[in-house]
Amino acid sequence: MTATTGYLLIADISGYTSYLTSSELDHATPIMRSLLTTLIEQVGEPMSLWRIEGDAVLAYSTGRFPTGDTFLAICENLYNAFAIRRQDIIANTTCQCRACANVANLDLKIIAHHGTFEEMQFGPMNDLSGSDVILVHRMAKTDVKKVTGIKSYALFTDAAVHAMGIEAALAPYSQGLEYFGDVQMQVYDLGAAWERFRDRHARFYIGPDEAVFTYRRHFPHSPSVLWDGLVRPELKRIWMDMISVTADLPEGRLGTGSRYHCIHTDAEFSYWIIDWRPFSYFTVKFADPFHPGLTYNETYELQPDAEGSVLCYTMASTIDENGIPQDAATADNIAFIKQFWDHTLPVLSDLLGQNQG
Repeated sequence: MTATTGYLLIADISGYTSYLTSSELDHATPIMRSLLTTLIEQVGEPMSLWRIEGDAVLAYSTGRFPTGDTFLAICENLYNAFAIRRQDIIANTTCQCRACANVANLDLKIIAHHGTFEEMQFGPMNDLSGSDVILVHRMAKTDVKKVTGIKSYALFTDAAVHAMGIEAALAPYSQGLEYFGDVQMQVYDLGAAWERFRDRHARFYIGPDEAVFTYRRHFPHSPSVLWDGLVRPELKRIWMDMISVTADLPEGRLGTGSRYHCIHTDAEFSYWIIDWRPFSYFTVKFADPFHPGLTYNETYELQPDAEGSVLCYTMASTIDENGIPQDAATADNIAFIKQFWDHTLPVLSDLLGQNQG
């Protein structure tokens, strides 16, 4: 056995016991299977699936994790996927049985800790052990909902928050846990994050069919790792060969409304995130540095495959302030971007490989 340090995560479906004990199993079982499968599908590098425990999906990370914001996005994606699937089940059934009628009472909470544990192999089975593994299980039985009134939440230990280094809206919480004493934790409202996702994320997606230019490149990295390389200012500065790259963070983290400001020896330019769907795609509005007063939108879509992921970059026409396409400027920008990607994306791939090593 080898000790390792990383994140431990439990995505736990709330209301599971009362749901199963008061519902018809022939309908309740496939509904729970569907919800758990949805959660499992969200677990991928740099997280590994640990196991399923009845109403919960357990996962962990080993080695170097991209950023704490990436981990928080994983937590949000888990909840968003669960909420969307629950919503679809409710919308697409006319059955009046208790199992189908009570789906809305199911919810999700996420428990996370950053600590040390050991991986144990039992034939084809893999398991984890250590006091930190026990702690994250104890955290699943707290009074967060009763004390804070937050129904859908992610509960992080202070150790996890410190490892994440995030500035999201977290509420302090502490509770005495058997064998661990008073544990200092932080609560993140996933329900509120879901509402923001639904209300404020207008879809600005440039598909290949509507793009004036499409560029594809394969990377031997998972979508979350590639995403991190594409969006983190400190990494962008390196692979884009910039003097500096900074980002305005209206909510303390990257997302819709954030503005990048890039300075190069030959140009200075800005662009804004207008659609943000970790780790699927993001779209930016680019202020054309070579044609003042003109803008164009770009979508960066990450498509997973068996050997990593494919970046599909799409560009819309360059337009003026009235939305009128400017063909000459569009042609200039296509020629520049193609040359730019040919030069910089191999650098990005090498940089991500070094960071994972």
